[in-house]
Amino acid sequence: MFEVIPAIDILGGKCVRLKQGKYDAETVYFDNPVEAAKKWEAAGAKRIHVVDLDGARTGTPGNIEIIKNIIKEVKIPIQVGGGIRMFSLIQELISFGVDRVVLGTTAIKNPNLLEKVSETFGDQIAVAIDAKGKMAAAEGWMYVSKKDVVTLAKEAIDLGVNRFIYTDINRDGMLSGPNYEAVTAFAQEVKVPVIASGGVAKKEDIEKLKETGAEGVIVGKALYDGKVKLEEIL
Repeated sequence: MFEVIPAIDILGGKCVRLKQGKYDAETVYFDNPVEAAKKWEAAGAKRIHVVDLDGARTGTPGNIEIIKNIIKEVKIPIQVGGGIRMFSLIQELISFGVDRVVLGTTAIKNPNLLEKVSETFGDQIAVAIDAKGKMAAAEGWMYVSKKDVVTLAKEAIDLGVNRFIYTDINRDGMLSGPNYEAVTAFAQEVKVPVIASGGVAKKEDIEKLKETGAEGVIVGKALYDGKVKLEEIL
């Protein structure tokens, strides 16, 4: 079943969207991200993707209490990413009720931790593969790895990872349409579940993504700007 997952990006305690991950290009949509979560749950979402943008940039989570409030207030599964680089924090989030923890920078810079958490938490761990061209980016997309995305993903699979979230940075927040070719190629290479992210602007984009081999898509700006209605794309 192809899954459409609304995104809630939190910066400075508010629900925002960035363009291409640029922190100086933010638009605030909700002063309280909990209200966004309730809205998407009421519209029929089966899962929500939450990103702590402060954490992604600094490596220190800045919105944990808000994330905990979201978990308290909605009944659907929540997956969380952004600045999660310590085993103790992963443990805390999962024990509090986070359904899936999404790791980015950790996968590039700390393979030992990635192996440990994959072994401990299994399906509750996913790795965010953020593509800048064919190379992998990290640290809120400010750092670009010397590894290409497929090499990085295959190394992660060897460490026990079995799900990826693939984002094309150049498409993110731009409403310019997903990079179908890149998603298809990546999904074919890794042969484990892939959730696509970045660029969705209309209902047809989601229909086309279903043909890429991805198991789902994360949608942000298109929902917040009303370009697509969640009820119509679930």
